[in-house]
Order: sequence, then C-alpha cells, then structure tokens
Amino acid sequence: MSSSAPEPIKTAEHGAALVITIDRPHAGNAISLDTAHALGAALAACRDRDDLRGVIITGAGGKFFCTGGDVKAYRAITTPTELDTTFGAVRQLLRAIERHPLPILAAIDGYAIGGGGELAIACDLRFMADSAQIGFPQARLGIIPGWNGTERLVRLIGRARAMRLLLNATRITATEALAIGLVDTVTEDGGALAAALAFIAGLDVAPLSIRGTKEAIRAAAGDPATSAAATSAIFARLWFTDDHREAEAAFVEKRAPVFKGR
Repeated sequence: MSSSAPEPIKTAEHGAALVITIDRPHAGNAISLDTAHALGAALAACRDRDDLRGVIITGAGGKFFCTGGDVKAYRAITTPTELDTTFGAVRQLLRAIERHPLPILAAIDGYAIGGGGELAIACDLRFMADSAQIGFPQARLGIIPGWNGTERLVRLIGRARAMRLLLNATRITATEALAIGLVDTVTEDGGALAAALAFIAGLDVAPLSIRGTKEAIRAAAGDPATSAAATSAIFARLWFTDDHREAEAAFVEKRAPVFKGR
C-alpha cells in the first residue's frame, strides 16, 4: 500500500475481542486487493494471541457492512491469470477466516451484498441489525459468487434455500435471514457490533476449548477443496461471457443490461 493512501482497515481491542473494521465507506466498504491483504495480515497477527477469545469483522459508516469487490475496477480483467490473481487473494482471505483458530464473528450494520455476503458467511457467526440486508446478486451480473460462496451457502442453509437465494438475486431482510439460518442473531439498529462484543465477553469457557471447538467443527464439516475448485472453474468460465461484460457495462452506464445468453 502507498504510504500516502489511507489504511483500508482499522483495528481496536475491546477486552478479549479484536474488532477489525473495513474502513472504506466511500466505496461501500468494498474489498480491494489492498484491503484483502490488510485483513489477512490483521488475522495472521492475532492467531497466537492467548488473551483474545474472538475476532469481529465489521464495516465503517453504518450503511454498508461490505459490498464485495470493486465492479468498476474488475472491468480491467482480461485474462484468466488476472482473474485468478485478483480473486485468489480474497478466496485465500476467506479460507484464512474459516481456518483461523479463534471464532470470527461478522457484525452486520448495513448492507452485505454480493462478495460482502460471501465474507459474512465465511465467518463463524453473524450478528445482523434489524434494518440491514444481505443478498447475492451475482446472477444479475451474469456470474455466480466468485469467492467460493456457493458451497458455503449450501452448507449453511441447504441446497434448496441456496438455490432460491442465488437465483432470485435479491436482498433479504435480517428477519428473513434469521428464519433460514443465514444469520444467527438479529439486533436493534446499530446494535450488531455491541451484540457481537457481548457474545465474546460472555464466553465463560476455557480459552483452549474455544479454539478446540472451532477446530472440531471445521473438521466435522469436511474438506470443501473439491467443490471450491469446481465453482472457481465455473466462475472463471462465466466471467468471460458476453452477458457478464454487458452487465458490467450496464452497471457503469447506470442502465438495465440486455442479456443474450452467450
């Protein structure tokens, strides 16, 4: 990162909790490559912190948790190598969240859209404010979730609910998300972070059992490597379709896309 550029994240400690805030409200708290690297570095730095019992990821500004990647910047991607480099960094970040020894909580005060939804479901628990919304609109851009969110969604809420959510490509409310198991707790507006902090503060169990529980649950869920590779290949194939390029152009030009099925 340039020394003159603002840091894309902020960190703060609250008792036994580390709060990592994506601090790009001007960009919908989207995850750029710099942001992905900064998040990864912050997570790596706290892996062996015995004084921490959990990590919370949230977004600055109150309006957005995270809106995924930078659609306008992605228009510059023209080769599979560039695609793998750009999206590989975030896929690695989300795997690091899943494999982190501490529980990672998402505090969703605002919109969690597209890749923002993928970030949220990579976390272990999700606390969502009543007026917040979450959704996976990738199909409207002619693609599927690019950060291996499809298999995470299936594991989290089941095949049929994942199918409906991805094909509808619309946002749902916190109450709807709670009803299908997409989030774990709904709070009053602006209260997601406070609820996540209270959860960690209330973990009155042995610190090693916290890490052991996460490790055991991860092992019980199985290894998603095969499905991750498959969905990455599908995503790459769809990325270079005419419909995806049309959707990108329509997004920038603020018009409805005209899809042709190719």
